[in-house]
Amino acid sequence: MTTAAPEIHRPPWPAVLAVTTGLFVGLTVLRAWDITATFLLQDDQIRYWDTALRPFSEQPLVGPRTHYGGYALGPLFYWVLWFFRVTFGPFVDNLPHAGAFGQILLASAADVLLLLAVWRRARSLPLALGTVLLLATAPFDLALNATIWNPIMAAIAIKAATALILLGWGERSLVHVGVVAALAWSSVHANLPAIFAVGGIFVGIVLPPLVVRDMRAAGRRVAAIAGVVVALQLPYLAHRLWVDPSQGGVGAVTTSLGQVLTGEEPLRWGESASWLTESLDRILIDPWQASWIGWLVAACALFVTVRYRKDIPLLAVTVVPLLGALLGYTLWTRDLDHYYYLSLMPAAGLILQSTVSGLTRGRTATVAGVAVLVLAVAILPARVRQSTTFHRMPGYDGLVAGSRQILRQEVDVRQIRADFLPPHSNSEFIYLVLGGRLDREGRWIASIDAEGLVSYQQVSVP
Repeated sequence: MTTAAPEIHRPPWPAVLAVTTGLFVGLTVLRAWDITATFLLQDDQIRYWDTALRPFSEQPLVGPRTHYGGYALGPLFYWVLWFFRVTFGPFVDNLPHAGAFGQILLASAADVLLLLAVWRRARSLPLALGTVLLLATAPFDLALNATIWNPIMAAIAIKAATALILLGWGERSLVHVGVVAALAWSSVHANLPAIFAVGGIFVGIVLPPLVVRDMRAAGRRVAAIAGVVVALQLPYLAHRLWVDPSQGGVGAVTTSLGQVLTGEEPLRWGESASWLTESLDRILIDPWQASWIGWLVAACALFVTVRYRKDIPLLAVTVVPLLGALLGYTLWTRDLDHYYYLSLMPAAGLILQSTVSGLTRGRTATVAGVAVLVLAVAILPARVRQSTTFHRMPGYDGLVAGSRQILRQEVDVRQIRADFLPPHSNSEFIYLVLGGRLDREGRWIASIDAEGLVSYQQVSVP
């Protein structure tokens, strides 16, 4: 026997269809707005899309390289990106923003799932809609969803798996459990820091039957999770058999653990707490500053733990991931960054939402839900404006237009320059994607300006 799942409110289907369609379309338009003009094309995006342009038989068996060495634990990020290229690429000449559009559709679908989960549990559409909007329209999220980036893909998978746990999938058949486990584990194929949220999701699946001492049910769920994880790791294992074993994927993790456990490095409590607080501020609160957000989330997490102590799935996808990250990063001896915490933002948002739900009843709950929704809508314009100030590349459309012009004019160029591009971009990549060829012995250098106009400079050929 397992613990009974909390009663779930089931809104009428016409209302569900109208609200979810509106949310999906609205967030998709918001995220994709101006993507063809300002798509961020830098080292990571160029490397990922160059890989996606290859046949599936040439796709990697491991995940993206990390800045601290090694690579993520599986290839699903690359495989999904390849699928976007095959699906959406033909409509835009295989240009890289096709991958971003696919990523945006996934993100909006995950937000719809989260809306349904919160709506059914909180029994409040305004509160659910306000919560999802506050998470989905964070400037950090809006800006990065409009490009190709593996931490965003990991955060999308975690958001979807979190929603399914709240919808009770962890308490259903082993097929449901397998789907949730696959979604969760796919996140570490994209970005290893998602492991803390993955741990919470697995706890939400396995712990409920353990609490009521149903060892058989717990064992079956553990077996289902293990089977999914092993299956998803087969490409990684194959890769490790074919390459030098020294190219380990998690070498930095084991090194950090070893340094702390042997006493070579101290536990980094202060750094861990500070980065968690700063990331909550940077990702959720931006463009405003709220140094107290860490204390607020901590207080709310304590309240949620006490108020919903019998609701293990909820605690597993809210409090457990944040606590796991706080403890886990004390063992990390390398530098931290805000994007490490992207996969934890759903947990933080749900803690705040659950606090509102736990403190209000009846008419007060209705007023609180409406207030959250009004707040989310009121600050939306400022957040959208902020999202256009970073992780964008004005002039992407000019680079595309200029590259097309060079192709039309059939000039044999040896080099393409675009001085308006930021560092770490590549002025020739779009031209090559469109089918152009560079003649390094040619007589012409092409220069593209930000408006897409092209001029040529003749060089002497020995």
